[in-house]
Amino acid sequence: MSYFAAQVLNGLCLGSIYSLIALGFALVYSILRFLNFAHSEVFTSGAFAGYFTLLALGPHFGPWTRFAVATVVAALAAGSLAVLIERVAYRPLRHMPPVTVLLTAIGVSITLQNIGRIAFSPQTRGYPTLDLPLAPRQVGLAVLAGSFVLLWWLIYRLPAGIRIRAVAENLETARLMGIEPGRVIVLVFFLGGTFAGVAGVVWGLVYGTVQPEMGFLPGLKAFIIAVVGSVGDLRGTLVVGMALGIIEALAAGFLPSSLSALREVIVLSLLLLALMARPNGLFGSSTPVKV
Repeated sequence: MSYFAAQVLNGLCLGSIYSLIALGFALVYSILRFLNFAHSEVFTSGAFAGYFTLLALGPHFGPWTRFAVATVVAALAAGSLAVLIERVAYRPLRHMPPVTVLLTAIGVSITLQNIGRIAFSPQTRGYPTLDLPLAPRQVGLAVLAGSFVLLWWLIYRLPAGIRIRAVAENLETARLMGIEPGRVIVLVFFLGGTFAGVAGVVWGLVYGTVQPEMGFLPGLKAFIIAVVGSVGDLRGTLVVGMALGIIEALAAGFLPSSLSALREVIVLSLLLLALMARPNGLFGSSTPVKV
């Protein structure tokens, strides 16, 4: 494999992680019209759940079994945490002004970060290695691709997905049709958290480290990806996330070492320029809404 192809593969894996996190932002926003900034810590919780599961299983099981069990545990743990956050922090504020919910989301994020520091210490930990026959990035990319296909199937082929799209289109009309919005909201939080947990395990497998504040920068980029991709548009979120990952990997691979520190500046600047050119997102409609 050429160096350029290797960097593209790295970018696809990184972009898939960003996109899977960003889809959690998009799903919640599509229904509740607010951005769940605590989603970054849900991603972190999935990475830690996978870390401790791999340690608990030890060498007594095969690498594929350990990886599969760790991924499932991480997905369930992160999904459960997302539902708990919705139940405790957001549900009582459902009819409050959006700024109140936004400040609450930021507060929940900071609280979870501090809980992580106290519970796990702020030191960076090495992720348990798995003797898999494939490279970690290849395994991670396969898992992430499968997650996207599964999410698409859930949203566009199952009755639960029809209910999610109905509530996203018009909550009150969906209620009149017999759909219970409260259950749909819980399902959306659980789905977003579940896939963020999967992304956390893949991050640990590919990049080899985990620590309580690891979700901040990926979460920030995922938030911007969700906005640039037109918040609530799953297709736009996926496309922008993949593009960002490839650009970031190519910048890291081909920029001279003296400019490597500018990689994040370049990536975020490109996203800002895209948002300035298309304020409604790359896939958003510029047609004004008629009232």
